[in-house]
Amino acid sequence: MKQTLKTLCTVALIMSATAAMAASPLLAKPKKATQAIVDGINYKLDAKNNKAKVVAGVNLYAGFVDIPEKFEEDSVTYYVEEIDGGAFKDCVTLSAISIPTTVTKIGAEAFKGCTTLEEITIPNSVLELKSATFEGCSSLRNVVMHNGMTALGSGLFRRCTALKVVNIPDGIKQLPSDLFEGCTSLTAVAIPSTVSKIGSSAFKDCASLTSIELPNTVKDLGSDLFRNCSSLQEFSFSTSISSIPSGCFEECTSLSYVSISNSITEIKNDAFKDCASLDSVYLPNSIRKIGSAVFDGCSSLSLVNLPTAIDKISSKMFRNCSNLARIEITNNIKTIESDAFNGCASLDMVDIPTSVKQIESDAFDNCGSLMTVTSRSGIPPKIKKNSFSKQFQKDGVLYVPSPTAYRNNPKLPWSTFRNIEMIRR
Repeated sequence: MKQTLKTLCTVALIMSATAAMAASPLLAKPKKATQAIVDGINYKLDAKNNKAKVVAGVNLYAGFVDIPEKFEEDSVTYYVEEIDGGAFKDCVTLSAISIPTTVTKIGAEAFKGCTTLEEITIPNSVLELKSATFEGCSSLRNVVMHNGMTALGSGLFRRCTALKVVNIPDGIKQLPSDLFEGCTSLTAVAIPSTVSKIGSSAFKDCASLTSIELPNTVKDLGSDLFRNCSSLQEFSFSTSISSIPSGCFEECTSLSYVSISNSITEIKNDAFKDCASLDSVYLPNSIRKIGSAVFDGCSSLSLVNLPTAIDKISSKMFRNCSNLARIEITNNIKTIESDAFNGCASLDMVDIPTSVKQIESDAFDNCGSLMTVTSRSGIPPKIKKNSFSKQFQKDGVLYVPSPTAYRNNPKLPWSTFRNIEMIRR
């Protein structure tokens, strides 16, 4: 019995000592580090997979940064495979960087705001560039991208004001929104035939872009595509495009020539707004819909036709087209919307066909030269009190099939026109 008790006590002591040793921090297996700084570069470590990611540090990177393919830390070899999003963001004195072929990912905004960075080469191992990667890199002049790349992120080169020429890699299918927005020095972009879609504002505010050619593969264009490209002089639409997006050429003040293909069926709002140098446009009969303010502010526009398929002149469509003297209103037009010709100071004569049933407010206001209007319908179209200017109502001449029908309807403001005469045969 005594011997058994002694044996049990010995076993208990051994178990207790073993447990104490296991719990002791001095004897526990040391954990691998999760972060490291090697040669001034900050890394996040993955010891399990021997991978390292370049990350932002407490201090901003400066000068030339040479990222190695691999390095050793705590007797472990790490391979550098990624640059974290924002890793070099706002490093305003970063002048150059070398990226090894072990890197396969570069995160969003990785080099955003690196205002001293002048050039960069993307290694063949990187297939995609995320959004705003180089946004605000105002000294960036040269970017080398390989043809194996598959995607570019939105705002990738936004406000890279020193960037002049860019070759888009073969294989890219879409140019994302805001891609070159604010690249004020950009003069040329080579777009490959693999591209089928260009996102909104992709070339907005590219003030030095004088011309650009889209391949026939491009079928879809985003809004404000060339807005405020103040040096763009001419543009031709390919036969693969069916719609001119809203604000497409808004404020392109040097645009003097545009060729619209027979494939176009719609022109959306503000498409050519404030194109002050555009003096003539031919609109093919394939167009079935035209949005509001399409030619608003085209002060040089003197010659334009209306496609036979449209049934209305949209609001503000020709507002402030101060050089427009004549326009033929086709016999399919049913409505002339508000402000359609407001501010057309050179418009001196208007012939309104029998198809027109309604003329909305301010449609012909501020047309200082307008002295003759012919309304062909025996049934007076509906108008507002201010559809025509007070000056025209007082001094202009309205020619109609039956003056009595226009004068004697108190529900329509035609009766306020002072000079209503029979149409001259």
